[in-house]
Amino acid sequence: MQERGQVAAWGIITTVLLIHLTMASGVPLGVDEAHYALYALHPALSYFDHPPMVGWLQLLVAPLGYDEFTVRLVPAILYALSSYLAFRVSRILFPDGPVWIGLVAVFLINTAPILQLMGWGLVPDLPLMVFGLLSLELIYRIHHDNCLPYWLALGIVFGLAGLSKYTAVFLPLGMILFMIQYQGLRWLRQAGPWLAASIALVLISPVLLWNADNDWASLAYQFNRGVGVEEWSLKEALVMQLAQMLLYSLLAYVAAIAAIFSLIRKRIPERHRASSWLIIWSAVPLLAVTSWSAGDGTVLPNWPALGWTLLAPLSAYWICQGWSRLWVKGLAVFSSILSMGLIGFVFFFLAFMPLSTFPFMTSAIKDLVGWKTAAEQAQLLKQKWQKEEGVEPVLMVDNWTKASRIAWYAYPEPVQLLTDRLTQFDFWHGKPESGSYGLLVRDKKSAPESGRLKIQNFSCILVDETESGLDTITVNRFQFYRCQAAQ
Repeated sequence: MQERGQVAAWGIITTVLLIHLTMASGVPLGVDEAHYALYALHPALSYFDHPPMVGWLQLLVAPLGYDEFTVRLVPAILYALSSYLAFRVSRILFPDGPVWIGLVAVFLINTAPILQLMGWGLVPDLPLMVFGLLSLELIYRIHHDNCLPYWLALGIVFGLAGLSKYTAVFLPLGMILFMIQYQGLRWLRQAGPWLAASIALVLISPVLLWNADNDWASLAYQFNRGVGVEEWSLKEALVMQLAQMLLYSLLAYVAAIAAIFSLIRKRIPERHRASSWLIIWSAVPLLAVTSWSAGDGTVLPNWPALGWTLLAPLSAYWICQGWSRLWVKGLAVFSSILSMGLIGFVFFFLAFMPLSTFPFMTSAIKDLVGWKTAAEQAQLLKQKWQKEEGVEPVLMVDNWTKASRIAWYAYPEPVQLLTDRLTQFDFWHGKPESGSYGLLVRDKKSAPESGRLKIQNFSCILVDETESGLDTITVNRFQFYRCQAAQ
């Protein structure tokens, strides 16, 4: 039975990996993909948006030829590794648990629509998921066999997690809560945890050094963005919960909640409670914070990814234990059809882009269509202006999400942002200076009737427009302006 489950799990992992790699070259880069691909083109200790792991990983594949395929190679491998680790951790944490637990955990990871998209387009949550699952295994081994090598390995894993994303802080927090629950404070009297903390601190030192050199800009930005809630709305918080049900699968959502209540009510056997609590302490604090932060509408759907990934082994345990119940089987079938139908549609659409058949998808692909053409046109207009008037304009955009694609396709041209907000592009290329010139790219539905606009102390005049679309349907309209700053 176990061998059959392992073969099936490997079948799922391999199939998904091949699908991701097959599609990698055929679709232009999206907002985050292009932004993090630029990290590797600007190597640094850390970055304004995130710690450096995504950029450092992309540096490994850049020598292979930096294009859509190689950019998507890293997330495909990380996603496959996460699936494998979910299988492995499930079997380790519940060694005498249900036979199919590892396979079900892999199934939950691979039927979460948002995780499937993350496995195709790199975000910092992906390496964090890998290190989070590794931390579960190491903490479990420390709990059962408290030896120094496990502590040292845990320090390395926590450090690498901290280089991936700031929400890695929830991993050591979960470990501390779990160890206090089962061992009180006596575990702090040994050298292991202090050496682990020292190793982690050394590994995350690039992030600390970068922040110290830049007025702690990144830490302040992420704290205000992720925790600071100016106006809390119950409606926004509930919308986020509904989104998680859809994006991480209804089955995973219900199973996780049911498993937590089963543990609290002591319906999970004693021999499996420590592993269950380890998972809960590692995952639930992050999910609680993101659920609260969602009240102001700023939480992105990938933020809870670590929490749902860590919950997969426990959710799989509950599903296997309750499989004899008819409603559990019905929920599994309904959720699987819903999730796999959504995943199948999204990947089918991305592969073939039949926009005339599904015109409602127009807004969903605005971030993918036409940006390469717009970047190339902007470069030509910039060169023409430079030749005609002898000025030295720089490419400009009014939002960092748009700048990511323009900068990627126009590389190595610098791109500056006409915005008051501090962004990563300010660290790379600076803010526009007084008296400078810029070729501004905008993706608006229409230009001002006068052909002129004022933006961030720049006077701009329209010089060109272009449209991009698919299947006779216009997806994006781009305008190009010559801009000059006031002296």
